Amino acid sequence: MREGDHAQAGGLFSELVSRFGRGPLLRGRGPRTAVVTDTASGLPEAFVRANADLLTVVPMPVTIDTQVYVEGVDDVMTELSLGLAMGHKVTTSRPAPGQFLRALEAAVAAGAEQIVVVCISSRLSGTVDAALWAAERVDADVRVVDSLSVGLGEGFAVMAAVEASRARLPIQDVVAAASSARDARVWFCVPSLEQLRRGGRIGAAASVIGTLLSVKPILTVDASGAIVASEKARTMPRAIAHLIELGIDQAGDDPSQVLVGVHHFGAAEEAAAVAEALAPFTSSPVIVTPVPAVLGAHTGAGAIALVVRTPGGVRPAAPGH
Repeated sequence: MREGDHAQAGGLFSELVSRFGRGPLLRGRGPRTAVVTDTASGLPEAFVRANADLLTVVPMPVTIDTQVYVEGVDDVMTELSLGLAMGHKVTTSRPAPGQFLRALEAAVAAGAEQIVVVCISSRLSGTVDAALWAAERVDADVRVVDSLSVGLGEGFAVMAAVEASRARLPIQDVVAAASSARDARVWFCVPSLEQLRRGGRIGAAASVIGTLLSVKPILTVDASGAIVASEKARTMPRAIAHLIELGIDQAGDDPSQVLVGVHHFGAAEEAAAVAEALAPFTSSPVIVTPVPAVLGAHTGAGAIALVVRTPGGVRPAAPGH
């Protein structure tokens, strides 16, 4: 079944932040719930390894010309960088429904009685549909959640779901955690809109305007899960500076309630600068990781993404922003 309504999860989020600072949550007595997601969630490898008993990440394929590469199996980012630099055609696709089916069957075989699946926004991919197909074919209580987000916007919700599962909370609480991607704002800036235009992720008119005017837009994922233009700047340094301003405004005044993530595609120095600027606004370490390959295929090289998660979701923009 699709979990379309995003239940309130502020309390669970607070507990997640507290866990980072104080230690494990108290365990409940509920049945074991496994969590499944896709590589668009941009989870740090260390987190995935540490939670391999509960968490499965289904890879999303990237095709360069006619060669298909699988994140987590192939060196996708290297191949992607080369392919984009050489002007090769790059496309992405959802995981095959059979991949989800195998992941769900493996979770059941490992002892899961319930499974929560967290997917990339349905406005960006058909992954939710593939997961729903698989969910109908497994003898378990499977809930499919459309995160309406991407990258660590989705990934922080997955992390919260894993923590809720680890604590043996009821499945409705795991679903609430998995549905809490709305608590995160996602922005990213790219040197060029061309890759996004080619992939159909942003309108052709916006791409042409951005190219002609040398505008470096800041894009965001809106409430419907679509990529839309948010702000604009004339240069990448100015775009990154404004990205930082947006993140600080979103973070607010209580660092204990904030999680921050930074993605980049071949822009490690810029990502480090963004992370350093946001570090004072969170009590947790800022996560810095490469962009998920399935997103990098559309943003192109040089992209920087910032994810700021706060309880209650979107804050109103400060005056002048």
